[in-house]
Amino acid sequence: MTLPVTRKIGLADVNTLLSNKRGIYFWFDRVDNSIVYIGIAVGVGGLKKRIAQQHLKPKYIEYRPEKHTSKDDYQLKYAIIRLSKKTGQTKQGIDKSAFRKSIGRRLSLKPGDETVDYIKSNLKLEVFESEDIDMIKSMEKRLIIQYQPKFNSAYKNA
Repeated sequence: MTLPVTRKIGLADVNTLLSNKRGIYFWFDRVDNSIVYIGIAVGVGGLKKRIAQQHLKPKYIEYRPEKHTSKDDYQLKYAIIRLSKKTGQTKQGIDKSAFRKSIGRRLSLKPGDETVDYIKSNLKLEVFESEDIDMIKSMEKRLIIQYQPKFNSAYKNA
């Protein structure tokens, strides 16, 4: 399967260039142009919410300990700390976005600014808009199986 016709998005202008439409997105390595991650945005807010407000927002942090695993030991070592409004206890936060979490795990990067800075400095983005959720999900699975992007975990080696 070949990639669909995509639109390049400059990361400096992501808030103005991305729409609230659903779609599939591709992160490419700036140096060798390989696909390093394929993701979908099928929820409310579409591509703009998924990319601008989650992947590229350093404060998009997961504080629920049940979502942390032993794979997150490095990020937990450098966790972002906050006080719980309910209990007054401190909570440890790591990257919440699966994409950023994968980058942090693989490259031993701290959560928040460090993973977002890596994305902005080393990757480029292309998007394909579609409101056909079934097609988007099917395309994501087939393309991940075919390209085996290094930061994806689902459908790898399928």
